[in-house]
Amino acid sequence: MEQKDSNLDVAALHTGRAVIIGLIYVLSSFVGVFFGLNGSNTAVIWPQSGIALALVLLIGYPALPGIFLGSIAIALLTGVSIPFAGTHALGNTLAAWFAAHFIGQQKNFTNRLDNYQSVLSLLFFGMLIAPFISSAINVIGLYSLELAPVERLPAIWGERWMRSALGTLIFTPIILVWFGSAFPRLTSRHLIEGGAVMAAIVVLGLTVFLGDLPYEVVYPISFLVIPLIIWGSIRNNIHISSVVNFVAGLFFLWGVARSQGALFNGNSPSYTTYICVIATMLVTSMVISASMEKLSATQKSLSFLSTHDSLTGLFNRLFFETEFKRLEKSRQFPISVIMADIDELKYVNDTFGHRSGDQLLINVAKLFSDIFRQEDIVSRYGGDEFVILLPNTDSAVAKKVVKRIQSQINDYNKKHADLPIKISMGVSTANQGEDLQGHLKNADKLMYEEKMKRRRKSKEKS
Repeated sequence: MEQKDSNLDVAALHTGRAVIIGLIYVLSSFVGVFFGLNGSNTAVIWPQSGIALALVLLIGYPALPGIFLGSIAIALLTGVSIPFAGTHALGNTLAAWFAAHFIGQQKNFTNRLDNYQSVLSLLFFGMLIAPFISSAINVIGLYSLELAPVERLPAIWGERWMRSALGTLIFTPIILVWFGSAFPRLTSRHLIEGGAVMAAIVVLGLTVFLGDLPYEVVYPISFLVIPLIIWGSIRNNIHISSVVNFVAGLFFLWGVARSQGALFNGNSPSYTTYICVIATMLVTSMVISASMEKLSATQKSLSFLSTHDSLTGLFNRLFFETEFKRLEKSRQFPISVIMADIDELKYVNDTFGHRSGDQLLINVAKLFSDIFRQEDIVSRYGGDEFVILLPNTDSAVAKKVVKRIQSQINDYNKKHADLPIKISMGVSTANQGEDLQGHLKNADKLMYEEKMKRRRKSKEKS
């Protein structure tokens, strides 16, 4: 009985999900009403193709039944026959599956679209191949059911491919970036600059499509959208850039579909020319955004490496010396200094190999990172030496910290007898007015004395 109830719950879950996705798919089709070409029912964009691909990439293949149901519902609502509704739904579902399947196989693909492979995969499989599949299946259905003359089929295929491609280009990136990755930390600069760029694009669009300026003035003005989009891609993170692209794409497609204003007099190119320009701008913006994300990641990596040890992730000696000089002139006394040195690291390297020695260093660094406060300066001072600066820490507290470190090491070694941690430590505390450099040397001296004691005890035992 419980198994039967469980099966019913699973079936209800899948059915409910399919219905919700189908409803989203149907509702997205009404967006196309605003993009009817010259007031007709023929939209210049098919939003549901981009939304369908984004849903499959985010949710997985369980989204496909909902896309199929939504496609059938849209077809039936437009008054087509049931056989063609099935063909229409099959084409849209297969297109979403195909694109998501091959995009998902790309190792470096991320929903943030923050690298070239992610952008190119989405453009190739989602914007080129998937619309080709759905349009081809729809045209085959029209031909088989004799719903359109043969000579019209190539034009129908081209129109449907373009609508689906634009739907993917406009809707998929913003959904993936905002719902498929962590919410960004937006600064006031991002919000102000992003808002300013979007406002400028809207004003530009209103001037071009609703203004009554002469064609000779409006035509060159319309191309100002290019530097605006590029500026938005360079100056903002990929989340804001995706919103700028979305607003610019929808606004200008709306204007192109209306085909009114001075931009669309008898001397202007066809609406497909403007659509190609818009698509090229958005693709370029996506590539630029990916480039800027890669550049930002590289800068962060270089900045990290300039202050951190590449093996352990702790602060390096250069950063330590910089902070040491700062603390010498600060009011954060008493300052305690702990010098720590790993015992028998050379023995580990010679016996088990340098990889084991590196792992030992990493394990010690992780133990220190778990123990010390964020304001403490924990650094790798040399090959097997570590130094820790503890601001606002007196001698009594520093000694407790050393005992805590030793206690943590003992607990660690009980679980990792194969590669135990052995550390000699020395601690010295500088009060206000005392020479911090002298206490650094004193901590090093005490650490060395501790190491000698350990060696003597080891020899006595052997």
